[in-house]
Amino acid sequence: MKVAIAANQAGAKLKDTVKEYLSGKGYEMEDLSDADIFTATMNVVHAIQDGGTTRGIVIDDYGVAPFMIASKNHGIVCAPTYEDYTSSMTRHHNSTQIIALGANITADALSCQLAENFVKTEYDGGRHQIRIDMLNREL
Repeated sequence: MKVAIAANQAGAKLKDTVKEYLSGKGYEMEDLSDADIFTATMNVVHAIQDGGTTRGIVIDDYGVAPFMIASKNHGIVCAPTYEDYTSSMTRHHNSTQIIALGANITADALSCQLAENFVKTEYDGGRHQIRIDMLNREL
């Protein structure tokens, strides 16, 4: 699986750590970083919209800006993740394509685990698809 990853300067160190960790697990990583968090996030959004990747991870200081930026795009579901449960459940129930991580909030080891949980978890579909369809109609 190919995973797009990006960060601004504040998230660069953690991005390199997560990228190396996921590469070691066999994931193909595409680094789309930029000094500006808006551009870095949009690079990941476009990679998903263009079909080049199915999952994306964006890292900044707190994980809030990438969440807000990505969520403004039609057909994109993004979630900030700070603990194990959310990192997998957001995929199971929401078909989330992008997670946002905060370099100043989560430790390196936890961030790597959150990223792995996210990329390896599949979407459950079923009753959850109703919510996704409603969301896509509203945007």
